[in-house]
Amino acid sequence: MATSAAHFLSLKLAIVAAAGILLIGGKNQALAQQDDCGNLSGLGVLVGCQDFIVKGGPKVSPNALCCNAVKEIGMPCTCKLVTKQIEELLSMEKLAFVAQFCGRPIAPGTKCGSKI
Repeated sequence: MATSAAHFLSLKLAIVAAAGILLIGGKNQALAQQDDCGNLSGLGVLVGCQDFIVKGGPKVSPNALCCNAVKEIGMPCTCKLVTKQIEELLSMEKLAFVAQFCGRPIAPGTKCGSKI
């Protein structure tokens, strides 16, 4: 159980770090991200669905809160935010499963983390 809590904390820290890198990586980059994805909204899927996308354990159907985040935000913005550090903590297969389950599958050819 402590390991699970540590994974959630690590995922949250990785998400915050990814947002920080995007924001301090240059004003133009941050503005471009905001224009495309509404102020880094893709983080909402990673945070709202973290229980369903962390590595380890079986695939579990996501709850309504997670699916609402997926439907509202969409996967393209979420995929843009998946860094190597985040990908070390979450399962890309589970992320794809959650997107499909919630009715917003990742489009073929979309770069999502290291997966296409």
